[in-house]
Amino acid sequence: MRTTTKRRTPRWSAIGASVLALSLLLAACNGETDEVDPVDTVDEDDPVDEDDAVDEDDVDAAPEELLADFGVDVENQILTIGALDDTSGPASTIGVPFALGKRVAVEQVNAGDLDLLPEGWTIELLERDHGYNPQQSVAEFNALKDDVLYFATTFGTPNTLPLVGLATPEEITLYPASLSSELAVNEYTPPIGAPYKVEAEHAVAHAIEEAGDDLAFGVIYQLDDYGGDGLAGAEDAADFHGIELVGAEGVAPGESDVTAPVQALQNAGATHILLAVLPSTTGPVLGTAAQLGYGPVFYGLTASWIDAFFNPEVLPPPVYANFRWATGLPLWGEDLPGMEAFLEAYEQFGADTYPPDFYILASYIQGLLSFEAFARAVENGDVTRSGYYEALRTIDDFDAFGLFPQPIDVSSFPYVALTDTRILAPGESLEDWTTLSDWATPESWTGIEE
Repeated sequence: MRTTTKRRTPRWSAIGASVLALSLLLAACNGETDEVDPVDTVDEDDPVDEDDAVDEDDVDAAPEELLADFGVDVENQILTIGALDDTSGPASTIGVPFALGKRVAVEQVNAGDLDLLPEGWTIELLERDHGYNPQQSVAEFNALKDDVLYFATTFGTPNTLPLVGLATPEEITLYPASLSSELAVNEYTPPIGAPYKVEAEHAVAHAIEEAGDDLAFGVIYQLDDYGGDGLAGAEDAADFHGIELVGAEGVAPGESDVTAPVQALQNAGATHILLAVLPSTTGPVLGTAAQLGYGPVFYGLTASWIDAFFNPEVLPPPVYANFRWATGLPLWGEDLPGMEAFLEAYEQFGADTYPPDFYILASYIQGLLSFEAFARAVENGDVTRSGYYEALRTIDDFDAFGLFPQPIDVSSFPYVALTDTRILAPGESLEDWTTLSDWATPESWTGIEE
């Protein structure tokens, strides 16, 4: 089989914004959101050169014959990828916008508005909903795996970990919607940000700086690998700084009845509390504390927050006044070189489907990383699963056209794509955040052990 590939410099195209219904936002926050339908595309060219992709001359020199196995139709230049989403389970308030982020990226490529892939190539995205159920995740993985080159999304730590043993022998790359430290030690689950443990350690360091000797630090964590990662980070940081946690309360994923853990930490005198939970638990924790007249400082990991909390009908501003967010990912509308172009893409391919949300952006960036790896595999003349993985591991300075404040490096192993995070305080909208502690790697961080 033969194919000749040519690649242009990246270009973007934009159209005006669509007005969104508030009811969709509220449904997402109540965990009752329906699965999002793929967005329609509009063809309109307005090229702007970018520097992030592989040089055109390099692609022109790529071998004409492409080795391929699964998910790549070389003759028709179609790349088929999979996505295992949560659009109906306890994490659907994140899962629905995260699924849309991949669709925006795919639709943009297919409309010819982002030439990150070699010219003429299009993408088919096969999606399944596992409902945040590990067993269902395995079933859906097995149903799709022979039809795709890689999985652009495997949503959630507990739903990705069972796939590792299945994917590794077949060299199937999985892009997890997770920042789990445990996934970072598996070759075929590259992350796109700092691990949850790093976020937790930064939270502890900031609390010590803020409270000093008056600090009494507690944790509310989800009873799965995600929550355990946050708890481990808090414990490691506490040991490093010579303090003891006053309590650690576990809850089921998505638990909303949180009176007992909140009261337990109140009785323990916790002044600062780490939340290693999903948003469907974060809201009830903040609300329960307010009802009890209990006002500690709360630190949430990346996966604890949703931008829907800015809607006062979902969470009144006084309720999240003491919330702090530890994250290593960019914010919606942040002043970054690639943000304007992303927002234009969102308006064209996603704005009529779901309101602005941080997780659309995070998923979109992850999609660009996966496309860049495919483009490099084409250059190398090998788009087999093995060839794709080898191309991915050459990426050591990818900033997604400026959307990442710090470039991603997935060339080393165990993966530590980023280690710098920051502590933010929310204002009144998703573009209104105050930086309390700027980008930094906590002193307690010692790396990821295999």
